[in-house]
Amino acid sequence: MNKYQLHTLGGALLASTALAGTAYAGTVGTIAVSLGAAGSSISATTQSIANTIFSATAATANAISFRGASDSTSHLAVAFTNRLSIGSVFNATIDFTGATLVTTSAPSIDALVSHNGATTTFTATIGAPCASSTPLVNKILLSGCLISATTTAALGGNGTVAFIGGLQLSGVVFNNASGLATAGGTVSVSGTVYDNANPTIVIEQITSGAVITSANPTKTTVTAGATATTNAATTPTAFSAFQSPFAGGLTMTLATVAITSNGALGTNLASIVVPDGATGVNGASSVAITVTSAALSDDAATSATLSNPGGAANLVTLTPAAFSAGVATFNLNQATSTYTAANSVQTVSLVFSGTTAINQAAAGTVAVAYGLGGAGGNSVVASASASGVTAAIANGGFQAEFNTAQATGGDFASYIRIHNNGAAAGAVTFTVLNDATGASLGTYTTGSIAVGQTLQVDMPTIETGASITSPSGQYTLQLAGPIVGYAQHVLYNATTGQFTDLSSFRNAGSTAANP
Repeated sequence: MNKYQLHTLGGALLASTALAGTAYAGTVGTIAVSLGAAGSSISATTQSIANTIFSATAATANAISFRGASDSTSHLAVAFTNRLSIGSVFNATIDFTGATLVTTSAPSIDALVSHNGATTTFTATIGAPCASSTPLVNKILLSGCLISATTTAALGGNGTVAFIGGLQLSGVVFNNASGLATAGGTVSVSGTVYDNANPTIVIEQITSGAVITSANPTKTTVTAGATATTNAATTPTAFSAFQSPFAGGLTMTLATVAITSNGALGTNLASIVVPDGATGVNGASSVAITVTSAALSDDAATSATLSNPGGAANLVTLTPAAFSAGVATFNLNQATSTYTAANSVQTVSLVFSGTTAINQAAAGTVAVAYGLGGAGGNSVVASASASGVTAAIANGGFQAEFNTAQATGGDFASYIRIHNNGAAAGAVTFTVLNDATGASLGTYTTGSIAVGQTLQVDMPTIETGASITSPSGQYTLQLAGPIVGYAQHVLYNATTGQFTDLSSFRNAGSTAANP
């Protein structure tokens, strides 16, 4: 039988003369309305489904029903722009892209009815308005759809003013949803509503719209800790403790890892998938947080910890034997660790001895990987991994300043002597300023100054390093470096052959962080 050879069910035919050649852009979405409910409207918000519940071949998408008839919270819906009067008979084709359908399972169809004149707000649903509902591979054929005045009157409305504003579909069953196996994939619905008597008349051309979106069910955010600066003045060993932001402390935060859910549904399309299943459908049986940082291989490091507001049961402590190569892996599992909701933030910390100098370290990396979901089988593939960076470690040091340093070319020559009497080698940076105006002229950085070494630097070397091509006048020199020591400004008089210490004292500077 041709799909347009349909029954009228004794109802009045749609007035084809009124709508001939006219097609309105109906919309699709989801709706929360149950029989007898009032004031419900179509929402364009898509339902989010966890991509982890679908295998690469989407085999687990088979027989998944999108909202059963008993679930009145969110159904697929098609809203008409036309006000179809009671007694009109129409047919419809509902098309799906991004998924195919189980052809042996016909969905439940309800008509969305309104008495208040609005085409987007509905006062009730009427069940089984269509003579037949036939699911095909990628579409559903509806025929002989009719709402009688008697039926609408039974709902308490005036049958003469009530109208049909759309359709609600419950229990649509996917046979294959390969498009949802990748996060960001969608299932879209479109369609056409025809006049029953004359199928060439299009009453509504339903605009395609996404109703389901595949999403990674787990949201992972990695945040680096603040740069830790060691204290050059620490005793008995320089740089053995921090001066900022952990003043006098021995523990630094390398990174924090926040693990939360994204609001994606599981295979039952009703329960939210959460990372460890503590408050919903289980999304991951385990999580591994791997930290790579030069700070971990420092001789001063004594332990690395992963802590969580959940308490002692959620605390993992590693000794140097587990991370001396610069890599630490913290393993959590669903049975013993809660890493969602209030306990979502994991803090990776590194503890130092306080008796051994802490070396500088560049920012490292953090990698977060999830295992398959445990009980309930709600993860065929693992949640997407995440990554970020760790905090760095900088050595604090002294700061010194000299004025009236003589530019090259006059009778006087300035020399800067730097002595390292600390426990660690380091380079010192000169910032050269115009002594009269304070304007910066450039910078020069020495090579590494060994422990116990005195380095003397002449002005031609400083000027060349700072790219000063026309030396003149006098300079102010600002020195900073991650060492413990002092500096002198020595002036040589070429006429008398005498040296003068202009420092008047050995300038040890301050132990503030490098500028």
